[in-house]
Amino acid sequence: MEPYVTLFHWDTPYALEQEYGGFLSQDIVNDFRDFAELCFWEFGDRVKYWMTLNEPWTYCVNGYVSCNFPPGAASSPPPPAPAPAPAPAPAATPTSGSNTNTLIYTKKSLSLGLEANLHAARTALDDRPIKYNFVPYRGSETMQHVNPNFISHRGAFRQDYNLITSAISSGLQNRVVDKTLIEKSGRNSINGFLTLSTPTKDVYTVGKNLLLAHAAAVQSYRTKFKGNVKPQAHQNGQIGIVLVSCWFEPLNKDDEEDRKAAVRARDFMLGWFLEPVLSGRYPLNMIDNVSGSNLPPFKSDEVDLLKGSIDFLGLNYYTSFYASHDPDPKITSGYNKDQNLAIYQEKEVGEETVKIGERAGSHWLYIVPHGIYELLKEINQKYNNSTYNLPPIYITENGVDEKHDHRLTAYQACKDTHRIKYHQDHLGNILKAMNDKDGKVNVKGYFAWSFCDNFEWQVGYTSRFGIIYIDYMNHLRRHPKESATWFSKFLVKNKSGDNKGSGNNVPVANQSGDNNSSGSNVPGANQSGDNNSSGSNLPGANQSGDNNSSGNNVPGANERGNNKGSENKP
Repeated sequence: MEPYVTLFHWDTPYALEQEYGGFLSQDIVNDFRDFAELCFWEFGDRVKYWMTLNEPWTYCVNGYVSCNFPPGAASSPPPPAPAPAPAPAPAATPTSGSNTNTLIYTKKSLSLGLEANLHAARTALDDRPIKYNFVPYRGSETMQHVNPNFISHRGAFRQDYNLITSAISSGLQNRVVDKTLIEKSGRNSINGFLTLSTPTKDVYTVGKNLLLAHAAAVQSYRTKFKGNVKPQAHQNGQIGIVLVSCWFEPLNKDDEEDRKAAVRARDFMLGWFLEPVLSGRYPLNMIDNVSGSNLPPFKSDEVDLLKGSIDFLGLNYYTSFYASHDPDPKITSGYNKDQNLAIYQEKEVGEETVKIGERAGSHWLYIVPHGIYELLKEINQKYNNSTYNLPPIYITENGVDEKHDHRLTAYQACKDTHRIKYHQDHLGNILKAMNDKDGKVNVKGYFAWSFCDNFEWQVGYTSRFGIIYIDYMNHLRRHPKESATWFSKFLVKNKSGDNKGSGNNVPVANQSGDNNSSGSNVPGANQSGDNNSSGSNLPGANQSGDNNSSGNNVPGANERGNNKGSENKP
């Protein structure tokens, strides 16, 4: 098995968040480079495929726009009025809100929120007790608004960073005896969640520093660990980046403004990070729509560092959206408003509501297999030229979930024919892109999300993406789902060595436009013929070793909350 290792999957060191604001400061670029170099030295003899960042778009937008992830910056409430100066504290007293006693924080800040939300958030009851540090309840399913640090891992639950942020800001700030460097410079640090002074700019600042950190790590790897450089030249691996993108279709295909909005949505999600690592500049759609003070161009030395800084592109795809032009979004200024669009997953056509695809377990995940074909085709047409020099592509995440259902036995839960169909249809569309008459897309591998059911961002254990079922109530026993058996057959190389597998039909994106597969569940292994694709990327799904949620891949541009569009625009 060939390991593909991700260096950064959003686990910013808390010490750096406190010292200079994490990725809000360009100071992190050199620190990230040093961290990457350490990894290259320690593991480079065994790792030949490095990925610097996983989904920087997700880290930026969910951390600094929608604030569903740490640091939850832009949604943090303003600090309360200053409290009277506290009495001098003994030397052992914590000097930061982050060091406040966990039990005090738990009882004071979260008890009321838990009391009010436990009943509403619980989707099923049984007679097994759930053990909290301080709130006795019974039942084992789907606990919302709960910090998992304070819960024994039984059953399924979810967390809500916004609630925790609010609780911290209301309950802890007065106990901070001394101020951190960030607080002294005008930013208020509340247990790691920053109340920022420039939320409309911060998301772009973080994005730029992520890009520069990536480029610095790549420069280090290329100059010290491959080529003719000694003593580490023997490593001679490859290094890339993992980006996420949905496919965006115009809400009304006959409307020129909607067609432009769909392109704009893709540029603000994928192009934001892909164009800089290929060409050293941002997409024109961002340059034209974001103020220069918020998105200044890269300096000449930064352009040189960024341009051509990937040996391969990792691409994560899950779902698609409709996009519609909106010249004046009724939303807060900043990233979402800058795009001048709204997104939807269903639309009205006459009296009929048309969903973009069948909905999966997560509210944001609608199954749209042809979206991955359209996305790959556009990337290839736009960037596979002498200007951008697009490298090979790996599909580093692709998968579908179902909601956790405590009523099902492990045997019943392992019957996941919908997951087989999802991967079959998406693989068929990837194969279609690889053989497209207008330009074959160079896809080298495919990673299913995920090897096993895992803890997903925001929804905890309530969502199951794995091809291996994990029984959370019985010692975390593993049970292969039917999709795992299907993948095993899909990846097998027959004795003749011709990669035809068992001889059943390969996954096919049919020509009727609905992109259903041929219906056979056991296609041959690598359809590109070079055995570089699925052969090494066994269904260990994400081999980066991290539990990234796919539940974070929601663009969040439409803040109206209805997720419904209409081709008949007002």
